Amino acid sequence: MKRFSIFALILALLAVVAMPSARAVTPNYAIAVPGVVTIPIQLSGQYTTNTTAVARFAMPFKARVIGVSASARASGGTSPTLTVDLQDDGTSVLSAPVGVTAGSVSEGTIANPLVADESVMTVNLAIGGTSPTWDDITILITVVRQ
Repeated sequence: MKRFSIFALILALLAVVAMPSARAVTPNYAIAVPGVVTIPIQLSGQYTTNTTAVARFAMPFKARVIGVSASARASGGTSPTLTVDLQDDGTSVLSAPVGVTAGSVSEGTIANPLVADESVMTVNLAIGGTSPTWDDITILITVVRQ
């Protein structure tokens, strides 16, 4: 009976380890899950206006988007605002664009996670405020190969 209890405990622990974490904004897949890929996009310099397709790439494989985060090193102007949207062939992957605060990392909520092989992904910036400036914007996209 003791061996059965130990075996059951080990199986329960393995089941918990294999599942994505419910506490993290971006799911934490177990190391044993193949195909987790991060795609960093660094937009160096200063941005002052809305920019459509500031970054564009073709997804090299079929994937599930599990996380999108954005940050900016600094901002200036009067009441500057910045939102970052990730689109898959012109349709947003997010439920709403990621609102960015300078000096912190903001996470997006995924609405349309499935991305086809060779799908064209674009990053759009929406900038508002009076004479706004945003410096050195970073976007991190995390996907799992399908």
